[in-house]
Amino acid sequence: MRAVTPPVTREAAWAHARASAWLAALHRAVIAFPQRREIRMGAVAPAERLALAAQLYRAAAPPLADAPNAAKAPDTAEDSPLHVALSLTPRSQAGTELILALRNPELLALRHTLISETRDTLEIMDRHWPGGTAALQPATPGVKTPEVERDFWQTRDWQRMSARLNGLWLAQAALDLTPEGWLTGAEALSTLERATREAPRSPTVRLLLAEAQLQRNLPQQSIESCTEALRLAPGSNLISGRARYIRALAHWRLQQLALAEDDLNAALHTRTPSAPQGAEQARRLRARGAVRMLRRNYPGMCADFSAACALGDCEGLAVARAQKYCRTRAAAAPESGPASLPPSFLAAPAGQIPENTEKQAPEPAQGNPMNSDKPDRPEGEPAS
Repeated sequence: MRAVTPPVTREAAWAHARASAWLAALHRAVIAFPQRREIRMGAVAPAERLALAAQLYRAAAPPLADAPNAAKAPDTAEDSPLHVALSLTPRSQAGTELILALRNPELLALRHTLISETRDTLEIMDRHWPGGTAALQPATPGVKTPEVERDFWQTRDWQRMSARLNGLWLAQAALDLTPEGWLTGAEALSTLERATREAPRSPTVRLLLAEAQLQRNLPQQSIESCTEALRLAPGSNLISGRARYIRALAHWRLQQLALAEDDLNAALHTRTPSAPQGAEQARRLRARGAVRMLRRNYPGMCADFSAACALGDCEGLAVARAQKYCRTRAAAAPESGPASLPPSFLAAPAGQIPENTEKQAPEPAQGNPMNSDKPDRPEGEPAS
């Protein structure tokens, strides 16, 4: 643990100590991973194991006020290291959590991104810490850091980096897969709003905020958060694919169908190692099929519903065929009139039907792209 040396604030030293302890604990957890078949057979790449550990264990640390040296006067607390009693608690049903994580590569990829942002922030702080740390923490390859740069950091700089670490810590706690396919829950909105204030330049935090906002029926705010996430990470296919998918759902909710289809096209054509697979890809195809149905693009609708059905999600295709669509190669519109979506397709993505549904824009839910298939839930021993 580093000493509290002015102009480093105690809050910055505490955030640094907590983040460092968390990363060290994750490394120890990786070493202690149970020898499950999925891990032994190489289903989890070495770079993903820290992210998997962060998913399988919940981290907890007491607040700064409870730190061993917190009660000392400022003059005696200087140069005294802060110790963090951080704990990792294994989740219940670790076997189930492991399978769910492996089935959702975007979940692990976002965990990995948050870990990388935390590590990068720690390295920047180390390079500026009073006393010099070049021998202890080498700079990132390709990045030149002049020795004199350390002298330019003032109290406000340490406060800014402390806030960033706090925001990333909150986002890690809020990141979690829901049964409906979200990567965070509606109840995490206030936490993610605070995380965004603390780490305003983190695209991952912005993306999670957008998901929580959409679940709380705030589609316009969700669109703005997705757009900001895209601006902050212009070269990240991971952020681009997920953000455009969430933004498409928000556009759909506002009946901005052309914008929704454009974002879904981009989300479906984004290619990354963590690209959505299986049920997640089927959700996106079903979403675009539903949007195309509402735009009366019936050949495109049938193509998407058929592709989703090939991945195991046939609800959209069943809805279309019940209205005499998608029964022939031509997939022409029958004379009975335009197709329509059943109420189950129009419910909110989080499974909560808003009031005055007839006035709402089409919103996906249990028949919706965000609704995941129920995975098998085998019992597993808690990780240790």
